[in-house]
Formats: sequence, C-alpha cells, structure tokens
Amino acid sequence: MLYKLAHILRDRFGFIWNLVEWGNALVFALTHRASLKKIPAILRECSGQYTLRMAETADAAPLAEFFSEQPEESFKFFKPHAFDENTLAKIIRNKAFLTFLVLDGEKIVGYFFLRCFVNGKSFRGKIVDYRYMGKGIAKLQGLAMTKIAVATKIRMFGTISPDNYASLASSKAVNEVRIVETLDNGYYYIEYLPKNLN
Repeated sequence: MLYKLAHILRDRFGFIWNLVEWGNALVFALTHRASLKKIPAILRECSGQYTLRMAETADAAPLAEFFSEQPEESFKFFKPHAFDENTLAKIIRNKAFLTFLVLDGEKIVGYFFLRCFVNGKSFRGKIVDYRYMGKGIAKLQGLAMTKIAVATKIRMFGTISPDNYASLASSKAVNEVRIVETLDNGYYYIEYLPKNLN
C-alpha cells in the first residue's frame, strides 16, 4: 500500500510529494539520530577489498558519470530515480534517503541505498558496475544494508522482477526473502529479513 501511494504522490502530485519528502527527512533524521551515527562503523566493518562509505554531495558528478557508463541493460530492473547530477545531489542531501558507494580505490563500482520512512520502513536498491559483476559486490551491499537496517531498527522492502535471477540470488545469500504480494506489473513486493550476518 505504501509503495503504491508513494508512486501516486510522486507521479501526480509533485508539490505535495516534495513537502512529504521534506517532512519525512526531517522527522526521520531527528528520530533516528543516535542509530544513524552507527552507519560509518558498519560500512568500515563491511569494507575489505572494496571500500564502502556514505555518499557525499561532492560524489554527485562522479556518480552521474558512473551511471552514464553502464549499459542500457543495467537499467532493465533498476529505475529508482533519475541519474543526472542534480537529481543525485538532491537525493544525497535527503537525510532519509541513505545513499552508499562501493569503491575500488577511488573508482565508484557500486551504488546502493535505503530510502527510509518515518513509519520504520525502507525501500532498498543496488546496482553494480557491469565490469565488476560476479565479484561478490551485490552480496556485500546486501549485507551492509541488512546490518544498517538492524542497527537502525528499520524494516527493508523492495520490488524484484521474477526474471531478475541475479538480484534474487544475491538477496537470498544474505537475507530471508518474504514475498508480501505480487504487483500488477508482475514484480514481487518483498520484505528482506535478517539471517546470519556473519
């Protein structure tokens, strides 16, 4: 229900959506202030061969470049927002839209996020550079998001096409995946539940 309502507001009532986004971000940041401070340590704990960190406003331009380098096929199942620099800068500044990067040295090789709401729910998403697929990065992103969700006491939801086998596989590697319902477009609306995080 929340998923459908959010899309109706965003697509048909832009002004109201912007107000809701602003209010949600303000309240979320205030109510989760203490637990949000745990995130940098969680990302450091998950880092190893690749560095995980929160995105900063200065990352908007290189992140837009990252998206521009991905083939069209990469966006078949990943369309959470626009990928231009201005949109990305706005998203990164949104305190309830937690955005993260995976780096190989200084190069962005992955992007993931938790779009959080004051009701304790969030929607998650992730994408890996096509040149780095098969290296365990998607699993690493899922592990980090799960640890962050547990630390912040936020439930994680998302939508996955039943044809997106790679995303389903990486999700099941670190989460119990509960199908809440099948949407009109055939996608699964699912909840990601923690399992063994070690």
